[in-house]
Amino acid sequence: MNEIGNTLLNSLTNSTFDIGNMSKALAEAEVAGPRAIIERNQDKASTEVDAFAYLELNLNAFKSYVTDLSNPETFLSKSASSSNESVVSVTANNSVSEGSYQIESKQMALFHTQVANKSFASPYETLSTGTLDITVGGQVQSITVDASNNTVEGLQKYINNGDYGVNASVINNGGSYQLMFTSKQQGSAGEVSISGLTEFDTEGLTTTAEAQDAVMVINGLSVSNSSNTFDDVIEGLSFKLNSVSIGQTNTVSISNDTEAAVESIKSFVDVYNQLDTILDEISSYDTSDLTDEQLDSEEYQYYGDLAGNSSLKQVRSSITEALSGAIDEISGNYNSLISIGIKRTLDGELELDESVLNDIAVNNFEALSGLFAKGGSSDDGQINFLSSTENTITGGYQLDITQLAERASVTGNLATVSSDERVSGDRVTDPTAVLSVESGASLDVTIGGVNQSIDLSALANTYSSKDEVALAIQGALDTAFGGSVATFNYDVSQSRFELSANAGQGAVVINSATGLSNQGFDIGKTYSGEGLITLGASSFDIKVDDAEVTSINLAGDRYTLSELARVMTESINNNTTVKESGNSVTVSENAGALTMASNRFGGFSKVELTNISASLADSGFSADISDAGQSVDGTITTASGTLNVGAYADSLDGRIINISDFAIINGEAAEVRGLKFEVLGGQYDGGGALITDRGELNFAKGFGSRLEDAITGFFDEDTGIIARRVDSLSEKLEIYKEKATDLDARYEKLELKYQMQFSMLQALLSSSEATRNQLAAQFSNNNN
Repeated sequence: MNEIGNTLLNSLTNSTFDIGNMSKALAEAEVAGPRAIIERNQDKASTEVDAFAYLELNLNAFKSYVTDLSNPETFLSKSASSSNESVVSVTANNSVSEGSYQIESKQMALFHTQVANKSFASPYETLSTGTLDITVGGQVQSITVDASNNTVEGLQKYINNGDYGVNASVINNGGSYQLMFTSKQQGSAGEVSISGLTEFDTEGLTTTAEAQDAVMVINGLSVSNSSNTFDDVIEGLSFKLNSVSIGQTNTVSISNDTEAAVESIKSFVDVYNQLDTILDEISSYDTSDLTDEQLDSEEYQYYGDLAGNSSLKQVRSSITEALSGAIDEISGNYNSLISIGIKRTLDGELELDESVLNDIAVNNFEALSGLFAKGGSSDDGQINFLSSTENTITGGYQLDITQLAERASVTGNLATVSSDERVSGDRVTDPTAVLSVESGASLDVTIGGVNQSIDLSALANTYSSKDEVALAIQGALDTAFGGSVATFNYDVSQSRFELSANAGQGAVVINSATGLSNQGFDIGKTYSGEGLITLGASSFDIKVDDAEVTSINLAGDRYTLSELARVMTESINNNTTVKESGNSVTVSENAGALTMASNRFGGFSKVELTNISASLADSGFSADISDAGQSVDGTITTASGTLNVGAYADSLDGRIINISDFAIINGEAAEVRGLKFEVLGGQYDGGGALITDRGELNFAKGFGSRLEDAITGFFDEDTGIIARRVDSLSEKLEIYKEKATDLDARYEKLELKYQMQFSMLQALLSSSEATRNQLAAQFSNNNN
């Protein structure tokens, strides 16, 4: 006001006004009070919004550590190692248990390769016409060779452009050309046979790489696989053979990755204490301990900005509550933070006793998972908790299972097995030793009731191939039995030597063998025969699960029932249509009949056999046959009521129940929404009825999960403490902005009003001044 007064006095003295400044000064004076209030409120609200943004940034940083702890995978991670990676390597997923395995790598899997002995002067030479039969793993496919493809190169390209189970190559061997055929399928099931054209039938083919499975010995048990990677031997483990090392044992070890889990818990404690310090600072009233330089620094930018803020108090309370007390759903000694060495100090920080934590990590690692992560448990050993979602509520839920999951399965009639038998030796895996027949070898054999003790000492030698070994023993058999009574050969597909009675010769038993251990016949062991089924070339159509119907062709041969089961399994599972759909079957022999079962459980499991050729009748399959599986069914009971679980059975595995996040019980959201578990089996009472009561399936949230939920909840749009407060402040800032805009408009109107008033006053003063000057001049003239 002093400024206005001085301006007015100067204007009166000079008989003129500074209209602009006078108008602004008066208008500013009139709105100064309301503007100060608005700006003060704006500053306060903006400061609070910025402080909450700073808090949100730190809470989310803290949440990233909490999320690790709330994830069960953090505590399931496994460490896998091998004593010699160059021989065998291993990877483990989180489902595998701790343990160690002794591995011997005995044989690597190979692709069967055959090279035609016939050489050609150029890749454009003509081949004879006819039908070329390509047999891979018992599946026969025929190619018509005519003028369109009957050159060396033409046939090679025709084969590679189709799906005949082999890759064909033209090999330039010093200016002459040969055809090479390599199975697309690795392992013994990929055995290739080529026939039908004169060039191949007359001059034959040479096997340059045998079809063989990979073989390893694990803790004394010999196992084989079509590839060098064994994924299905032990669930959760994948072994990869990298080289052969016969006689050398390598140790594979699986252990819990306790170090990573312990480090996550230690980091959680450190970051929690950092967050606690930040909460102290932004809620502090006292700045006396800080210098002016500190208060002006970026580090203390938000110091005291939320002092006394009720929303911040609720945030602190929620975090403290999430870490307090014990978790009721966890039984046993480890259900609170103090039980693993974490306690709260008087200052509100967390203090960790690392020795206690490390001891529990070594001796009771599973306890850490339950204490921090979300997870479930069941007293029933055949029911496993799998996962949950944010919608799953903690608690114990009664589970009643009224139906177990089943696979689709069809069983044929009793197979027609002849009295002729086949004896099989053990699988041979040493590619060098198998070629050596030991000195003093002998064989005691009974064929068709006739017994012969055969001295094989004259055969002691090292042969160039397994077929040569078989041919030498065959000669000794023919001599002993006086004719072609039995056939001794090496079965590439099963990596073993076999002795088969020829038609009408009857049962076969190897009573004892000496010096033939390299060939799979151990001393002191009796090898009994299995009856043979003689099948012509056969075929059938099959539908497996959700795959399209496809045709399967089997080569005509003499099979034991177990061999036929293996051939059928491999033929179906290696069929392109079945394989690409991700489906598979297992064919097994039991009590003289073959059973074919889908490897999928549940209502989508299906096996359907049609168009079975008459030549397959002796196998027991002659008429169309089909079956469908079924999924697990039952109920789960919560405080709200009962929910049927069969509707939530997984389509790929009917043993798994995956309850929807939208599941409702009696019109309300079900407490078990998002719960996922599996039912692997059940028990029956004395009357054969399924026992339906499976006890409680418990779901608990550990401290990490609780904190994660709490922090997430702070920012929920509808209920979050911070989200609602920031929304309220944002609304206030909009109101203050509108008021400031209204005040600016009022100021402009006031300024215009004062400009008009001062303009009128200025005109009046100017008129008075003109009159004064006129009168002064007139009086001056009169004086003269």
